[in-house]
Amino acid sequence: MNKPRFLIDEDTPPYLADALLQKEPVVDIIRVGDPGAPPSGTLDPDLLIGAEGLGRVLITNDKRTMPGHLVDHFVAGRHTAGVMLLRQGFSLSRIVQEILNHWTTTTADDWIDRTVYLP
Repeated sequence: MNKPRFLIDEDTPPYLADALLQKEPVVDIIRVGDPGAPPSGTLDPDLLIGAEGLGRVLITNDKRTMPGHLVDHFVAGRHTAGVMLLRQGFSLSRIVQEILNHWTTTTADDWIDRTVYLP
């Protein structure tokens, strides 16, 4: 079973990746700006294209503009490997657990063109 792989954008605290890896070291997760990831400063529309090309579920805190960019992305005939929009006001441990719950119970194919709000 192919597990979802993740890309964390710059709107999301970088310590989320560390917390996920501390809890589950085999999670495949990179951050914008890491080697093999889109470079720092990549605009959201290009970030969606980059995540799509890398086959990575995009994790973002950007609930203000990302939904509109997603609509434009889909209207342009593009796809996603999935998007997780993080809600504010929840503990880091809760967010980590929610992401890991999805990681353990789904495949990468389950995430194609799927967008969820967590938690």
